[in-house]
Amino acid sequence: MNATPEHFPAGVDERDLLRALLDNSPDHIYFKDRQSRFIKSSAAQAFQFGMTTPDGLIGKSDFDVFSEAHARPAFDDEQEIIRTGQPIVGKVERETWADGRPDTWALTTKMPLRNQVGEIIGTFGITKDISELKEAERRIGEVHRQLLEASRLAGMAEIATNVLHNVGNVLNSVNISAGLIGDRLRASKLKGLRRAVGLMDEHADDLGDFLTHDARGKLLVGYLRELAQTLEAEQAAIIEELVLLARSVDHIKEVVATQQSYAGASSVVESLKVDDLLDDALRMNASALTRHKVDVVKQVSGLPALPLDRHRILQILVNLISNAKHAMRGAPPGQSPCITLAAALQPAADGHVLRITVADNGEGIASENLVRIFVHGFTTRSNGHGFGLHSCALAAREMGGTLSAQSDGVGQGATFVLAIPIGPQEGTP
Repeated sequence: MNATPEHFPAGVDERDLLRALLDNSPDHIYFKDRQSRFIKSSAAQAFQFGMTTPDGLIGKSDFDVFSEAHARPAFDDEQEIIRTGQPIVGKVERETWADGRPDTWALTTKMPLRNQVGEIIGTFGITKDISELKEAERRIGEVHRQLLEASRLAGMAEIATNVLHNVGNVLNSVNISAGLIGDRLRASKLKGLRRAVGLMDEHADDLGDFLTHDARGKLLVGYLRELAQTLEAEQAAIIEELVLLARSVDHIKEVVATQQSYAGASSVVESLKVDDLLDDALRMNASALTRHKVDVVKQVSGLPALPLDRHRILQILVNLISNAKHAMRGAPPGQSPCITLAAALQPAADGHVLRITVADNGEGIASENLVRIFVHGFTTRSNGHGFGLHSCALAAREMGGTLSAQSDGVGQGATFVLAIPIGPQEGTP
């Protein structure tokens, strides 16, 4: 500090200005000697330090008011300033007090104090109490942690809802397969085999003569041959349905496993036919589509097997087909409900883009809702929950793709487009 009178307005003594500053500033302003003892301080600082007058601090040091934990580093800082002449600007400090009062926080700037010839004779500084600011920061941090926890819980709720939503759709397929297996078993020709065996048992003693000379015996051989073919066909059909049933159960397990690790789910890519994925998605909605008499048109041809994430794509397709089915409730009168599924591979800068579209001729989407359709919690259905399309959009993003919606308005149907980037593939145009 090396001020001269010419720095001040005429007739104003710098000592008066300094005294006014020290008497009225709410901040702690202080001057110390080379041993870090107070030689002058503001009234606010002296009073907070427990002195009745500012002069009460003269000759004392931070060790007289602060704990060793705070006084020691403050002393070391001041000695470093005296040694180097380098100031410390804007240091945030936690003040711990010798008398046990609650900790406070301060923003401190300290500089070398020089005499008229430039020699360092001590330090001077200003400390601003920022305890309220630090408390506000603490509260903001606590609110932030609470928001993160709320978001995490909301995410868990969304995951649980997605599991139920997707598993529920797959269970439709399970019910269909189980029903078909039950129907085939109830209609089985095994009863005919039992009657044929009973007839042979009746003629066990003369079976050869019965089969060659008796009219019923002659018919029995042909009947058994036809029965064997029928039972073989029944067995093949039941085995096929059991394979589909097992596939649905596997998909349920994969949906649950994927949702459980939703936030960091790694992509499992395998070579798949898009046509097969569409068929699987349709089977998972087959019961509802049949019940509502919805026609389905597929426009997929010539696509090679592509590296795709089976379960994320199925999750999206199952939801889109289910939503399209629900949209038929608002279809214009006299129009047959119809869903059109299409897929095409289009060239892109770094490979290709697979575009899968699910279009319906149902109730359509109002223009103001097109921008909100994928927002978490948004739904236009009275019994909807607003999770399905949101989770589909997230799944598309996780595959590096997009999910978009198009509609000309209410009553004009809607088209959803899933676009997935595909790297360069052998055999693709």
